[in-house]
Amino acid sequence: MKSIIASFTKVSLLASVFSVPTVLASESPVYDYFSGYYQLIEIDEDEAGIDAEPDGFGIEFSKQFNDFMYVIASYDNVSGDYTIGSFSFDADIEMLNAGVGFKYSASRATDLFFEPSVVYVDSEVEGFSEDDTGFGAKVGFTHALNPAFHLKGFLRHVNVMDDSTNSYGAEARILFSDAVHGILGAEADSDEKLFRAGVSFRF
Repeated sequence: MKSIIASFTKVSLLASVFSVPTVLASESPVYDYFSGYYQLIEIDEDEAGIDAEPDGFGIEFSKQFNDFMYVIASYDNVSGDYTIGSFSFDADIEMLNAGVGFKYSASRATDLFFEPSVVYVDSEVEGFSEDDTGFGAKVGFTHALNPAFHLKGFLRHVNVMDDSTNSYGAEARILFSDAVHGILGAEADSDEKLFRAGVSFRF
């Protein structure tokens, strides 16, 4: 948790560099974009009993239809070596997420959102494959601190493969221009921490 707070403290300090308003940025939350990112998962070995630090990539798409609704879709692929006691194995996990987002504008700079979705997971462990379809839900807020720095906070619930996971997270969006943004994200549950860094293109 300390590493997550430290990361976003640094991001907030960097945001001051972009604090001068510009017509190339946005004073309202952004919903029309395509993003690509690298991601790393840190697993708490004491809690999970697993020694691993898998990583991979992901892509995300969002398109707003009106003042209240938008669609979302994402694909994530994470793989790595896992060790449980004296047993080691390779695992590759793919996740598809698609849904609809509903937003309420509390102010010009702040939106509250709710995103129900369908979740598909395909996992492969040492040549053995298993897949399942479940559901997810994400609720939170997006706030434009200034025209070039936006912050999102959220709670997420996912139920798939007979397992339910609750997590919390945050994402920083740095608007280098109207079309090109940098993204930094962190998410955690009781056993894992996930970190993301990438680039987002607004359209």
